[in-house]
Amino acid sequence: MARKNFGLKNFFFSFATVVIAIYIFKNFQVSAQFMVAENGVLEDIIKAEGIIVKDEVVYRANLEGTALYYLEEGTKVRKGQLIAEINTEGDSEEIIRQIAEIQSAIDNKEKGEQGLSTENLTVFEKEIQLCILNNDLENMYNIVGQVNNGSISISSIYDDYTLAQLKEMKNSLVESGSTNRIPYYSSIAGIISYKTDGLEDIYKFENVKELTPSSTLRLNYTISEKKKKIHKDEEVFKIIRNFEYYIAATVDNEKAKLFEENKYVKVRILSEGEEFEVWGYIEKINYGSEQSVLILFFDDYFYKIYDKRYINLELITAIHEGIKIKNQALIEKDGVMGAYVQDASNIIKFFPVEILGSNEEYSIISLGDFVAANERRTITLGTDIYPTIKIFDKVILEPDKVYEGQIVD
Repeated sequence: MARKNFGLKNFFFSFATVVIAIYIFKNFQVSAQFMVAENGVLEDIIKAEGIIVKDEVVYRANLEGTALYYLEEGTKVRKGQLIAEINTEGDSEEIIRQIAEIQSAIDNKEKGEQGLSTENLTVFEKEIQLCILNNDLENMYNIVGQVNNGSISISSIYDDYTLAQLKEMKNSLVESGSTNRIPYYSSIAGIISYKTDGLEDIYKFENVKELTPSSTLRLNYTISEKKKKIHKDEEVFKIIRNFEYYIAATVDNEKAKLFEENKYVKVRILSEGEEFEVWGYIEKINYGSEQSVLILFFDDYFYKIYDKRYINLELITAIHEGIKIKNQALIEKDGVMGAYVQDASNIIKFFPVEILGSNEEYSIISLGDFVAANERRTITLGTDIYPTIKIFDKVILEPDKVYEGQIVD
């Protein structure tokens, strides 16, 4: 009977030991937050503000009047195309002057001569005016056809027009003489814009390479758009040569050292909630005491920025591809940077990593070198080779709360 009791006691003791062991084992397991390692891309970027410098010509009103526009904003125009007309209630003096200048330009084209002198211009203006007032257009044609050569060229603004375009312009002006309607033609091909900001003469296309940090400070400006009533010397429209433009980007000197002249850089342009990427050519870097200006040349996506002046940029200096994990998962162990991983058996293991690039939240780590199928890739740190993290690993996000060999839920 005593032997029976002894065996029964041993059974209950063994059972209690197992239960306690299971309880202890369960209570020593911990839960750990983790993320699944995935492929990712990370960029090294430098943020900057850029100034768009365009090859643009502003057309101003010669006199006050009411404007009539023939083209919509952003339309492509050819050289010599009629853009707008200004109806004025004033006298026809301006029309007469333009007719005489255009006739002089026509003669220059046909005869290769110098142009009309100021003295002769005054004489012919008066004669032409009398003809217009008397509605004697035939005689007026005869007068402008007899314009003499002079020593002062005042027809230079018409030098870029063809002979046919000049004659068309002159005929239009003659017909408008009795109605006081002044036509405005494009002197270059490009994109028409009625948005002017008053900075066109400050940021000149031909002087863009001379911009320095002190000359790229943001200026106050007001956008002036299409107007019905036009005052003398006021902007009517502008034409921008399309396809080619510059952006002057100001950065700190240390960041400027990351770039080289005569090299391309990938640029992300941010404007009004939109963004697009384009390659820019670094034509020049102008260094200052603390900041530098990168003069970037572009020939693409002009239609997206033709009406902009100041924009935000991201200059992309490097692109890293590999495994993307959160920075909070990284920890240094025995002088090696790495991360803890929860394996298939829920055991915590430490794996070193090679960091390729980082930002405020994430890092891209190397995929490592191939070893064999179904084996972890390896990385080389100094003279040592280590297995590293792989895609789909459960990477612990609170590495200071776990240790190697620990079992977690």
